[in-house]
Amino acid sequence: MAVPRLYSLRNELLLSIGALAAAALILGVASVTVLYGVLDQDYAALYIGVLFGLDLSVLVGYIAYQVNEVVVRPLREAMDAAEAIADGNLTRRIKPGNTTELANLAFAVNRMTDRLIEDRVHLVRAEKMAVVGRLAAGIAHEIGNPLGAISGYTHVLKGAGHAPDVIAGLERETERIDRIVRGLLDYARPAPLTTARVDVNDVARNVLDLLMTQGVLKTLDVRFSPAAVPTHIMANRHDLEQMLVNLLLNAVDAMGGRGSLSLVLRVATRSQLMSGSRRATDLGSSPPSPPSPPSPPSTPSAPSARSQRWLAGATTGDVVMIAVADSGPGIPIEDVERVFEPFFTTKDSGKGTGLGLAIVARAVENAGGTIWVSRSREGGAAFRALFPLAES
Repeated sequence: MAVPRLYSLRNELLLSIGALAAAALILGVASVTVLYGVLDQDYAALYIGVLFGLDLSVLVGYIAYQVNEVVVRPLREAMDAAEAIADGNLTRRIKPGNTTELANLAFAVNRMTDRLIEDRVHLVRAEKMAVVGRLAAGIAHEIGNPLGAISGYTHVLKGAGHAPDVIAGLERETERIDRIVRGLLDYARPAPLTTARVDVNDVARNVLDLLMTQGVLKTLDVRFSPAAVPTHIMANRHDLEQMLVNLLLNAVDAMGGRGSLSLVLRVATRSQLMSGSRRATDLGSSPPSPPSPPSPPSTPSAPSARSQRWLAGATTGDVVMIAVADSGPGIPIEDVERVFEPFFTTKDSGKGTGLGLAIVARAVENAGGTIWVSRSREGGAAFRALFPLAES
């Protein structure tokens, strides 16, 4: 689809009004030249005056029409949209005008609205994090000691050989409570203040080796595709490892321990990721295209609007992409942003705390990156995280 050519507001008005003024002047001079010798001398001046008046009226009417269509009406629509946004309707957008200035105005206001939505999400997340922090501190104090005692008594009963089924249930539920408490503490723990150059390829290999050794991935078809070039980013290594572990375990849970899982690392340019013309996991051979303003995703693997805004302004160089895709049931499109909120989960009741992906999002943000989820090639969920490539 061809992009319409935009003209400057000043030039369009000057050209339109200038062309009509020249036509009116030519018509007036021609009228005087032709009619002055034909009409009755007593009424010639009156006729010519009336003709000039009509000519001037047409000129003024056309100028008023042009000013209304080119300036007043688009500005009125922009003002109505701005009033709606100010009243809290953050779904309202300004339609781009037919001139460069009005198109830039619409883009700026719409981008400001998107930032307001993003800031609101961050504010809600920060408030939830503060609540979780206070809650976690209380839970760690009030539940930690009794939980340790229950675990100790369970081991005593297990050693005595009493009711093995009941004891197994006690152990399972005790471990579940322990995971919940640890998840709360992990999420509420203050973000690390120090970062260092981290080799993403090396971290990914270590995490896969760890999960393979534990047997978590033994029933899955796991495909690992490291980046062919150095992939260093500025991050906290523990945070990055925790992010990958949570994403991989989340995929395992989604597939019920059966299916295919892929971990792909790539280095790509911003323009390649912004274009959305190819799958983000297949980047590397197409020529880069000029950066474009953020827009809704055009393909299932294209970055979300939030991640496109990150690409447009958060970094100027190449980026490292980490993609974790599975063949599970996927995530409904209406939940692709909510899955990163604390306590939101798509799992059945009692099978998830809703903190795993919130911890992932926090780890990505701590490293200055962005993350989004879409449908994978295998039909499940594909989480793609982007980080600025560290300078050599």
